[in-house]
Amino acid sequence: MTHKDCWMLFRQTGEQGEKIMKKIRVLGIAILTAVVLCACGGGRELADISTAEGDGYMAIIWEERTYVPFCVVSKNDCGTLIGYVNGDTGDRVCEYKDYPSNEWIANYLTVDGGAILLKEVNVTNIPDGLRSEYEWND
Repeated sequence: MTHKDCWMLFRQTGEQGEKIMKKIRVLGIAILTAVVLCACGGGRELADISTAEGDGYMAIIWEERTYVPFCVVSKNDCGTLIGYVNGDTGDRVCEYKDYPSNEWIANYLTVDGGAILLKEVNVTNIPDGLRSEYEWND
């Protein structure tokens, strides 16, 4: 039904047409609201990431993998948000550049300017340009 058809219906039927128009408006608003809510809530679910104490460092545990600190990096190089550390929305874990997240992730605090790159403990192939800031993790 077009807008013109609705208007003609309204003009022809008086009060009955007015009731129909109100129903059409309410239905239109309901559909629009549903579409907006679906679009806003369509993102992927973020992980709740835990930590574990290592020998003088804090490790991150995600999907049964353990990540240990490797070096400081720019927060600008952080990519898609993966999740939050221990449910703290200000302590974020994200993908790092185009590195595979099963090997490399970054962690940063929203109030801080930098980020730390973490390496999965079993990774031995270090990309060019990266160097560990920790002797125990070289």
